Amino acid sequence: MFRPAGRTRGVSLFLLLIVVGSYATGPRSHAAPGDVKRTLDAPCKYPTGLATDGRRLFVLDWLESRIYELSPDDGRCGRTLPAPTLRPQGLACGDGRLFVCDDRSGRVYVVNPDSGVVEHSFSAPGEQAVGLAWGLDGLFLLERTSRQIYKLTPDDGTILAYFPAPSANSGALAFDGRYLWAADRIRDELYLIDPNDGNVLGIVEAPGPYAAGLACLDGYLWNADFQTRKLYQIVLRDQPPYRLTKPRVAQVEMCATLHNYGPGEVRDAVIALALPENLPNQEILSAPVFTPAPTRVVTDRWGQRCALYELPRLTAGEHRLVSYRVTARVQAIRYLIFPEDCGTLADIPEEIRHAYTQDAARYRVDSPVIREAVRKVVGEEQNAARIARKLYDYLGATLEYELAGGWDVPEVVLKRGKGSCSEYTFAYIALCRAAGLPARYQGSVVVRGDDACVDDVFHRWAEVYLPNYGWVPVDPSGGDKPTPAERATGFGELPARYLITTNSGGPSEWLAWDYNGFARYQTTGYAKVEEEKFALWEPAQPSTAPSSPGVAPPTCKTP
Repeated sequence: MFRPAGRTRGVSLFLLLIVVGSYATGPRSHAAPGDVKRTLDAPCKYPTGLATDGRRLFVLDWLESRIYELSPDDGRCGRTLPAPTLRPQGLACGDGRLFVCDDRSGRVYVVNPDSGVVEHSFSAPGEQAVGLAWGLDGLFLLERTSRQIYKLTPDDGTILAYFPAPSANSGALAFDGRYLWAADRIRDELYLIDPNDGNVLGIVEAPGPYAAGLACLDGYLWNADFQTRKLYQIVLRDQPPYRLTKPRVAQVEMCATLHNYGPGEVRDAVIALALPENLPNQEILSAPVFTPAPTRVVTDRWGQRCALYELPRLTAGEHRLVSYRVTARVQAIRYLIFPEDCGTLADIPEEIRHAYTQDAARYRVDSPVIREAVRKVVGEEQNAARIARKLYDYLGATLEYELAGGWDVPEVVLKRGKGSCSEYTFAYIALCRAAGLPARYQGSVVVRGDDACVDDVFHRWAEVYLPNYGWVPVDPSGGDKPTPAERATGFGELPARYLITTNSGGPSEWLAWDYNGFARYQTTGYAKVEEEKFALWEPAQPSTAPSSPGVAPPTCKTP
């Protein structure tokens, strides 16, 4: 199975060519959800509310208390109308009327957009009414004190439904014909919201520092910014369906050690180190520099490449350290997923379905606990995105995250109600596979606070395959958060803190169920053996990347 270690002291030219060939160069630029297509000057100094009748834009002036009508094509201002309240904030247009609210009077004013006459007003569900949107034959209102979004009858404000606002600082609202949008001026984020339950389905970065008004027109989201005094036309649907931000260039050294304290010997040890690859959110700028040279580089059944180190014999007191070093650019990635744009389970390619819905020892897909959970949570749902989100929400409501190393099977974790990142991941994959949705996992080393740091904790999460979107990251432990906006950050996005080393669907012939690295060995008699894995991060610039791979002097030391 293995070649003798003595025959491969250096990395062969053939191995170098394999390693170098798998690392592409140069980032790829593209449009993305959240890109600004057009920018217009606001017609006033302090724009707040924004609305549209499908043809015109209406903008509220907070200071002068006026409503401006303007063309979305060139920003040319038409008529102006007096606003019915001092310091207006929320604005909506529907059923041939304008609706205005503020955070002082506790009322909603109904205005004729042709004459400017206030036809009537009614009480809001609270005094701080800051956002309005017309949709689904009703009026949505965001009230800041209660942190709720209410659906009201547009004539007298009777409450039809309500759910939590995405975040504590949510303000402006808009409706795009299917979903609500809300703005958070502190987090500088725009939230895609399911109007039936308030779930945040996606997040887009706001183009300015103070998102104050929102409107949806012709498939675009418009945002009025209070600070820049601009109106931004924002792209929502594009290819690829994700946005990359916050690039970080770092030199990362992945290390594994074996220390034999004796008195027996360690025999036939094999250490496998998972090798990172180019992914949408990471670019490997240099091929690995190994210390020492590995015996060989192999690929497992899931397509994961590993450097193998064969250590035939470790005597008592002997210590071995193996490592590789790469320079990489990692970025935050954030998908914007519209469920109606995602296909059903029947649209998933058969080869992906077959490979990534299989059962395995740590999944136990056929467990009655797993099958019953899927029956209750998924029901007859066939849309792949909705299935993935339902199961994500279920784990967030069922489990509590604990920073522990346990890898118990999903049915045990669900009964216990607590789990580590790996246990969340295994449980989520098991639930998805039981529902017929392909799922796998990724593993990484992590930046821990500072740009120069040591990581010996690592992190693992899941990926699901969604038709028309491909493999999408889902960190199921992220569902255990207090607000809808925070919970949404675990579905379809990753921060710029990870160097992903491992992509796997389950047990690997080299990594077993582990990630980043794995060691196996035998002993003669009793031997106390200590294993350790850790990664060293330090800032780097692309120009510091080695021009060719090779074997470097030892630089990795146990912290």
